[in-house]
Amino acid sequence: MPAKGLIALIAILLALVVWSLTLTSSDAVHASDFSPEHDVVLFSTEWCGHCDRARSHLQQSGVAFLEIDVESSTEANRLWREAGGRGVPLTFIGNQRLVGFSPEGFNRALENL
Repeated sequence: MPAKGLIALIAILLALVVWSLTLTSSDAVHASDFSPEHDVVLFSTEWCGHCDRARSHLQQSGVAFLEIDVESSTEANRLWREAGGRGVPLTFIGNQRLVGFSPEGFNRALENL
């Protein structure tokens, strides 16, 4: 396979992996596990640009949500790790687990609330 073809194949496979991580169901963890009053929980940090975009998107959508800064306390960090956190933002919208931020992924999950 020519080098360009191999590079294109790797790029496509990487894009599919990233896309599949963007919106996945989680049978084990739901937003209500963290807050019975909220259908949406956003794990974030102060310095994260994607967290800023996720927060703004939720606010502009008029969605009430609980934000947990994973660096604010050991308890917040423990909750994030138990939820499968390896990066931020990590968002639970109802029973959907979203890794990273995608307006389309958030909108799809919000439609299913």
